Amino acid sequence: MSIEMAEPPPVNYRSLFIFFGYLSLVAYFILQCCHTIYLRYRARQRENSWSSPRRQAQFFLFVLLAALSIGTTWYYMINLFLYSYRTWAASTEGQTYSAADVPLAVRMGLWLNKTYIFQEAWETVSATPTRFWWSGQIFGWTIGWSLFLAVGGRRYRIPSVWVYMLLGQAVSVSFAANLFFVAITVSRQPNERDVAFAWHPPLLYELVPVAVSLLITVAVPVFAYDKGFMLVLMSPHFLVFIPCLLGPGRSSSAPSQSQAHRNTWRYVTFMQWVAAASVVLQAYLTVLMIQYIGPDVPYAKVVQELLDTLYAHPACSSVSWDVIMCGVSALFWGLVHGFDPSQMVGGR
Repeated sequence: MSIEMAEPPPVNYRSLFIFFGYLSLVAYFILQCCHTIYLRYRARQRENSWSSPRRQAQFFLFVLLAALSIGTTWYYMINLFLYSYRTWAASTEGQTYSAADVPLAVRMGLWLNKTYIFQEAWETVSATPTRFWWSGQIFGWTIGWSLFLAVGGRRYRIPSVWVYMLLGQAVSVSFAANLFFVAITVSRQPNERDVAFAWHPPLLYELVPVAVSLLITVAVPVFAYDKGFMLVLMSPHFLVFIPCLLGPGRSSSAPSQSQAHRNTWRYVTFMQWVAAASVVLQAYLTVLMIQYIGPDVPYAKVVQELLDTLYAHPACSSVSWDVIMCGVSALFWGLVHGFDPSQMVGGR
């Protein structure tokens, strides 16, 4: 006896609008950043005003790293979308409406309406200590990068630096970081007489978002699959925008060379403390991961578990490759500046 297929429901335009609106906004902000980079690149070429002979080569280096970052992370992000759709199609509702004769817009609307893709992705990458060993590092990179973004944006006069933070969270941190490195390489060398070298916000405005974000990071895997998970997850995502939105007021005056130097090293010291806190956090996650696998397990087995986790799920692969590309990009940023901390944070 054949079963007649139920009449398909109407198209869920709201879900489609949210999903494709998200993709459209991402594309728009990427183009906005690329437009700024293009204009500054043309200016450097026209005026032959590269700050050093190697600056143009660095430009192409970080363009390549940006391409590799978005390629590796979004290859798996697209796989995540396909994985999520196939999971929905295998459900009771999906088996009813995922047939080829059902309009694609109807199927996609039902899938997006019934699936919380990004919440499920973050719950997946936070589900076990081995998975959070990878994904937890993204929080550390993002928190430290928020300070670098704020300082670099002010000193190189890069407009709307909050857009790079948005892209870091909506696309990948490594891609947005490399895009920002590209923007720096095509910008004029900062002038130490600029007010940006004298001004810095009250420590409270920078310290509180960083400290709270680091503390919340520890709580993320604890709340995975709980009702309040998204609130816990999104809190540090919003806090890291604060440094990017701060800027000097009109009353700020130009600094002396010694003031500019002291302010640069103030940020260097601050970032070193954030890096140290991130290392401590990662050590804690490593202890949890080893306890989860088994304290008596050989180190080779631990490494194998981490490598297996890298490809355990498309969400794990996307986040893990973002972590890897963050490390590679930071290494090259250090190399091209001779690992001089003051140069790396936008000093002269």
